[in-house]
Amino acid sequence: MTIQRNSEDHFDATPPAVASAVRAVLARSRRYFSTNEEAMDSVFKARIRPTRWLPGTVLTIQLQAMPDGTHVVAKGESERSLLGDVFDFYHRYIRDFLGELHQEVQKRKAATIGNPFGLV
Repeated sequence: MTIQRNSEDHFDATPPAVASAVRAVLARSRRYFSTNEEAMDSVFKARIRPTRWLPGTVLTIQLQAMPDGTHVVAKGESERSLLGDVFDFYHRYIRDFLGELHQEVQKRKAATIGNPFGLV
């Protein structure tokens, strides 16, 4: 049986800005591996393997442009060998990712307020 979880969130930033933040979050954490950008600035995939004794999951992140920002859909899908998610690990992976993404987007927005032209 495969376990599937998903969550959606809205970001007050353009899709390229959110995509850049997604890349940063996936690159920074050792929890995510085998990351792949399947469609430029819009679809990302990564594998999550939190511990040696828990099977991994595939995390798919889709970005959709909206008039007022970017809509993000994060989906987690377990390996077929799992019978259930009693401890709600897979939903937590998605919540953690979206939380890290919010922090990264906010950090980048704050950096541009103090440096609107991106000067170093």
